Amino acid sequence: MSDTILHNIAKLSVDLLCKFLGKPSVSDLTTQLNEKNVQIQQLEEQEKALYRVISKIRASLELETIFRTATKETCKLLRVERIAVYRFYKNWGGEFVNDFEFAEPGWDDVETLGKNTVWNDSYLQEHQGGRYRNNEILVVSDVYSAGLSSCHLEILQQFHIQAYATAPIFVGKKLWGVLAAYQHSQPHEWQKLEIQFLSQIATQLGFAVKQAELLAQAEQKAAELHKAYQQQEILFNLVAEIRESLNLDTLFKTTVREVRKALRADRVGIFQFDLESKYTSGEFVSENVLPDYDSVIGIKVKDHCFGEKYAVPYHQGRIQVLSDIYQAGLQDCHLILLEQFEIKAQIVVPLMEGKTLWGLLCVHQCGCSREWNTLEIKFIRQLAAQFNVALEHSELLEQSRFQANQLAQANHALELANSKLEKLSKLDGLTKIANRRCFDEFLEREWNRLKRTGNYLSLILFDIDYFKDYNDSYGHLAGDECLIQVARAAQIVLKRPTDLLARYGGEEFIVLLPNTNESGAIKVTNLIHKSIENLKISHTKKKNYQHFVTVSLGVATQIPTAKSSAQELVDAADKALYKAKEQGRNRWVCAAKF
Repeated sequence: MSDTILHNIAKLSVDLLCKFLGKPSVSDLTTQLNEKNVQIQQLEEQEKALYRVISKIRASLELETIFRTATKETCKLLRVERIAVYRFYKNWGGEFVNDFEFAEPGWDDVETLGKNTVWNDSYLQEHQGGRYRNNEILVVSDVYSAGLSSCHLEILQQFHIQAYATAPIFVGKKLWGVLAAYQHSQPHEWQKLEIQFLSQIATQLGFAVKQAELLAQAEQKAAELHKAYQQQEILFNLVAEIRESLNLDTLFKTTVREVRKALRADRVGIFQFDLESKYTSGEFVSENVLPDYDSVIGIKVKDHCFGEKYAVPYHQGRIQVLSDIYQAGLQDCHLILLEQFEIKAQIVVPLMEGKTLWGLLCVHQCGCSREWNTLEIKFIRQLAAQFNVALEHSELLEQSRFQANQLAQANHALELANSKLEKLSKLDGLTKIANRRCFDEFLEREWNRLKRTGNYLSLILFDIDYFKDYNDSYGHLAGDECLIQVARAAQIVLKRPTDLLARYGGEEFIVLLPNTNESGAIKVTNLIHKSIENLKISHTKKKNYQHFVTVSLGVATQIPTAKSSAQELVDAADKALYKAKEQGRNRWVCAAKF
């Protein structure tokens, strides 16, 4: 008997014995073993697929790529015709996300669930996610035998759905959406491993969304930090410029330019009040504006509402932040003013000069409304505080400059007065020529100078002949006039700025001639004598044959040395003068050389 026949007989005997004893037969055990092997193989395939999906999810940070990968892999593994993603709204309505869907060929054009199809399920809205909130999975093998409501069935028929399995997607503890597997062509008996795999993919998608949200938050935080850094850098530069320069026009232009650049606003302007108007009028004194919008420079603004309603709060430090002027409940007068300047949103910060509300720093958004964030408001507030310091310093500087200017004017006036006094102190009050004091100083200075250079110094000493008789005969007023005319006549002769004519005392005059030898001095003496004689001042009472005022002159010349003195030169000229008088007056005598 062959081995095969013997094996079959033995197997049959064992099966009969197992049946008699109520135990599974060998055939049953073999079948169960084969089924287990198939399940294990399927589980291994699912685990491999799940690993591939998880690996791809972790390899990408872009949600669209993550969901497209997950839906495609899931669709292939479960051998279904469509995998779609439904995302909840805040009101628990929702939509299918077209970018996240995958369908097998032949079904991708049939009433696509994507294209951001809105599917608001009243049950889900009423129960805020329904059973999905409890992390339950919904499985329907045949929509026509599942006892669904007619309205629900109509929606499913619209999209040719005959079977589906759905698993919730949680982001943290929040229900984000649903991962759905659909069968269009026929009903589908969903296996436990399939449902388990769908649930695992939904869990991983939740992790991916959370990861993407964290990344987006980190990127937003990084962007905010970068923006804050830029703003702080701009603020630092502006503060440095404020401290280095107190030229308001320069500060105005720099501030509006840098603020508009930092905030990417449409217009930034500095508005100054006309303080005499009690905050009812003023104008923009500086701005930086995009070319698309009108300039506000030079436009006089009159707003009685501001003076009555807003001046006090701004004086107390109020900051106005408007995201949308039409939603801010503004008075009509205020709204009309903002519309005049094309303003849709704005930040307005007071600018203080000491305790006085000087003006406003205005940031305008003209193209559309705008939500201002905390960093932007903080930036404007910090900048305004520094600008207030600049305004106060500028006022102090202006006061200091005004006081300095007044002081400079006073000093100049004092210098002029001192100069005039100095001149007066060296002038003869009657004849307005140099006095004795001036002559003495000039003589000493020139003596010392010529002593160093070795050049000549000459003196001419003269007085009016019979002047006492003139005074007695014509009176002192006439005598004074005579002295004045004699001084003028002698002064006309002197051409060099270094020559000096001085009143020496009474009717005596003296001439100092630096760098002049004896012949030069004699020439000048003759000219002076002739000039006075030509005056023809009547003097009929004098004791000589002429009837006019005359003078007698003494001339002395010397090279200054260390062994001689200036007084010796004066004495020599004086002696020569007396010789001239002794010889009959109305003449000159030259002193002997010494």
